[in-house]
Order: sequence, then structure tokens, then C-alpha cells
Amino acid sequence: MAGLEEVRRVYETYLGRMEELQRNRKPAEGLFGVGGGPAADPCQEEFPRQLEAVLKALERTEPASPEARQVLEYLYQAPLPYRQGDQTVYWMLTAVHGASLDLIPRLTPEDAGAMWERYRQDYPRWERLPAQKKVLAALNARRKG
Repeated sequence: MAGLEEVRRVYETYLGRMEELQRNRKPAEGLFGVGGGPAADPCQEEFPRQLEAVLKALERTEPASPEARQVLEYLYQAPLPYRQGDQTVYWMLTAVHGASLDLIPRLTPEDAGAMWERYRQDYPRWERLPAQKKVLAALNARRKG
């Protein structure tokens, strides 16, 4: 599963950089918008670009449903450990869900249905970003065939 390995590599690079930035953060950095902090690091722009490139390359290989599902499950589960912790990481990992829309048609209706159920549970309505609403709509459409 080269696609999943590439996606993991992009995530590991981003998460490693964010951990490094948090370790090296000065006490008042980012407070009242002064100094920026980790949220202002260039990795915040690089990560979505790199992920989108990897996902587009994967989509061009026309993956079967099991491979697409593995990648999508990884993307959709990645933010959850950060929900109560690093909000910068949580919201970034959540915002990039929109880059996954082109893989959803590769799912079988059964896989899409299972993912739709899980996604609805993992991301409550009151905290969904526009990208997540699009993911849910695409999964719902695909599960209905």
C-alpha cells in the first residue's frame, strides 16, 4: 500500500515538526498574536500542499476500495488524538479532510456507508468544518450508490 505509506510519511513529517516547535516554544510566544508560535510556521502551508499532491497521485492510480478505505480511515482518524490537546494540530488535520473528496468515489457503497457512520460519530455536527460537511455529503452520496 504505497499510497498509505506516502500519506503516513507526510503526516509524520508534519507532526514531527509540530512537536519540535512545541518543545522549543518560548513561554509567551504567540500570546496576544505576538511571535506567531507553531501556528505561524511554514509547515502549516506545506503540509496541506504535500498531502494534496500525494492524494492526487494516489487517485490517479485508481485504487480499489480497500486501499482507498485504508487511506481515508487514516486521514479521518488522525485528528482525534489531538482533540483535547494541541488545537493547532487538531484543526489542521481536520481541515485537510477536504483533500480526500476525490478518493471517496473509489469506495464501494458498503465501505462508504460504514465510513459515513463512523465519521458522523467521530465529528459531532456542532464542530464540523465546511470540509467535513462535504466529506459527509460525499460519503452519504456514495453509500446510496
